[in-house]
Amino acid sequence: MDTIKINPGKEGDSNIIDDKLNKADNGNTIDDVFDVAIIGGGYSGLSAALLLGRYLRPTIIFDVMQSRKSIIHGYLGFEKTPREDVIQKAWKDVLQYHSVKRIEKKVEKVEKDYDNNFFLITTATTKENGKDDDMSKSRKARAKYLIIATGVEHVKPDIQNFEEFYGNGVWHCPHCDGFEATNKKLAIIASDNKNNEAIKYAKTFLGWTKDVKLFFQRPLNQNNGDEISYALTEEQRNEAMALGIDLIENDELVKIIGNSNTNAIEGVVSKSNKRYEADVLFYHLGQIIHNELANQLGCEFDEGYLKVDEKQQTTVPNVFAVGDIDTDRHYAILAAASGALAAIHIYEGLLKDAIKITKVESNT
Repeated sequence: MDTIKINPGKEGDSNIIDDKLNKADNGNTIDDVFDVAIIGGGYSGLSAALLLGRYLRPTIIFDVMQSRKSIIHGYLGFEKTPREDVIQKAWKDVLQYHSVKRIEKKVEKVEKDYDNNFFLITTATTKENGKDDDMSKSRKARAKYLIIATGVEHVKPDIQNFEEFYGNGVWHCPHCDGFEATNKKLAIIASDNKNNEAIKYAKTFLGWTKDVKLFFQRPLNQNNGDEISYALTEEQRNEAMALGIDLIENDELVKIIGNSNTNAIEGVVSKSNKRYEADVLFYHLGQIIHNELANQLGCEFDEGYLKVDEKQQTTVPNVFAVGDIDTDRHYAILAAASGALAAIHIYEGLLKDAIKITKVESNT
């Protein structure tokens, strides 16, 4: 099975790809063909890379390190661990397998070479301190399989002191962090009531607290001069009232107040300068789904999220999507599981192809 036999690398080999890549005809740099290219170094991408490293598969992972302050909840073995610590440990685990290489650059283009049956991945050009050198040039790599793990970006509210309390009193994921609202005064910010999303989101927390105030903020697609319409039906209002959810409309939140020494929230202030008591704040203002690369390949979507099958494969052969980009349930442990699942099925596909080739060669 020579088609999947590789040299896993010697101890001390670098996993970071630098300016020593082979030169392509256009002056850009291009590496050999990898079995798998992973775009994104979050929980799902790193989980896939870890397994592929243990499978000895030549794998390249593209990632632009972005620091994000938050604490992990609900992740077995890492409860209440800073996210940065978990990601740092994950990278250390992954890069001990020398078949996995890393490029710290943003991917701007992916395309399928149907003649040679691989994907061509191109990174953006970057200039460090205005210098145009080898490290700033666009990089290229080729891969037989592609894993898209670009994730989503949760839209944050534009309110004073938000960043000060983000990740410590302010969250967005009820499944990850809802426990922090247990028996506390909860303030929720929602952008609108499309498909009753705001009410459904607020109801999620009723297992932890009965003290819920739901503030409606301006929908993302409305300009400041537009009239805000939340389209709440009488039935929805009656349901919220029956459940004890306090609906606060046309008085958007503008400020979080609290103790900067203890990072404890003490309340929120609205546009009318009214103060509301609150111990925790959750927000649900929509997501920016980073599906641009998948769109370049012609993948199909469902309300912006990538359609995948039970193997995490998209509608384009050999293209897999993992993590938040393929589901509206954004949960770290589920993201990691999806990355592992994709890696398993990719390895099985590579092994199956290698066995077929070996049988053909043995019969000739």
